[in-house]
Amino acid sequence: MSLEGFEVAVVGAGPAGSAAAITLAREGVQVLLVERGTFPGSKNVFGGRIYSYALKKLLGDSWKDAPVERFVRKEGITFMTSDNAFSVEFESKDPESSFTAKRAKFDKWLAEQAEKAGASLITESRVDDLIIDGGRVRGIVAGQDKIPTDVVIACDGTTTGLARRAGLASMLEPGQISMGVKDVIELPSEKIEERLGLEPGQGAAHVFIGACSGGLRGGGFLYTNQDSLALGMVVGGDDVSSQKTQSYSFMEKLREHPKVQRFIKGGKTVEYDAHMIPEAGPKMLSRPYTDGMVVAGDAAGHLLNNGYTFRGVDMAIQAGVAAAQTVLEARKKKDYSANSLKVFERKLHEDPALKDMYTFHRVPAYLRNRRLYTVYPELVCSAAEAVYRVDGTGKRKISREVRLQAKGRVSIFTLIRDLIRGARTF
Repeated sequence: MSLEGFEVAVVGAGPAGSAAAITLAREGVQVLLVERGTFPGSKNVFGGRIYSYALKKLLGDSWKDAPVERFVRKEGITFMTSDNAFSVEFESKDPESSFTAKRAKFDKWLAEQAEKAGASLITESRVDDLIIDGGRVRGIVAGQDKIPTDVVIACDGTTTGLARRAGLASMLEPGQISMGVKDVIELPSEKIEERLGLEPGQGAAHVFIGACSGGLRGGGFLYTNQDSLALGMVVGGDDVSSQKTQSYSFMEKLREHPKVQRFIKGGKTVEYDAHMIPEAGPKMLSRPYTDGMVVAGDAAGHLLNNGYTFRGVDMAIQAGVAAAQTVLEARKKKDYSANSLKVFERKLHEDPALKDMYTFHRVPAYLRNRRLYTVYPELVCSAAEAVYRVDGTGKRKISREVRLQAKGRVSIFTLIRDLIRGARTF
């Protein structure tokens, strides 16, 4: 493959990069999609859930060819102490609104759609530097190859070296990231369906809050694949650093909890992964564009964790499309200056889905409240135990029970203040 004559280099064949490449290639742009892994998805880790709307917009009916594991029918959240659990569950009437997938399969498939659209994909090629001339990005450096292009779309992940090289970012601080760890636990499909109350082919997504994080800022998750469970934890990087906690220790807390044990009993761990997740959101960059380059996906903090849902792939796809649209507009003007590419930021704010990043921008700060992982899960579980326990000693009204259970744990004033702040944040 000749490495000359490309108009656009897209670095990173994850969801953002492939979505950008698809959008550009459809318009006849000569686009090079560069992936450092042996194949797209080989180095990517995530819990496993994808919201379908972004794929529908990008690919139309052909999105149904995606390598779906299970469509998510059940949502659940569990508050846990070391031995108790209180769960809330929701069953969706829309069977195709989200699904679980394995990134090794999904990213490879999405990159293939980019190739079908006309993009050129090269793998096992690490982009170490940018070609910068006169303060403007004019291409990429991959190993010994210098590849000149009109513009670069950087989708190179949380630890993006390209954004730093372009002066758009500095090294992330521990408080700006979370550490995600995940086990893939092999189980027969019928066991998964029996234990989670699912029909054949249906899936579930579950969140765990409380004792599983050992008091640290974070929580657990469980997603159902066809014949395995993705079980993991996400914990604040600053907490992991300051407490010098090993990732396997809080995974053990999660795995050993009676609630989780019922799901995974008899399963075999076939995969273990760890991954850094940007918590700073779009603020991790001074801006997502510069002369000759735009930044999208995890590299630009284009994701949303609001505690009860985690959205990464759908936002990456939307951001990749917005980046490509920005480049297409600049191409018409033959102007790839920062002044021309700054429309990208406006597109991020105007996209109905991406706008959620700004609507919920206070969530990360709210989630730093330690009581969310210690006091409140204990309060919920103890209040539930008191409400449901019948031992002949008489019952109190729920409002009275909650006040009594809160006593000694948290003042009513603090409880109400946290509730009001949460309502305003979410």
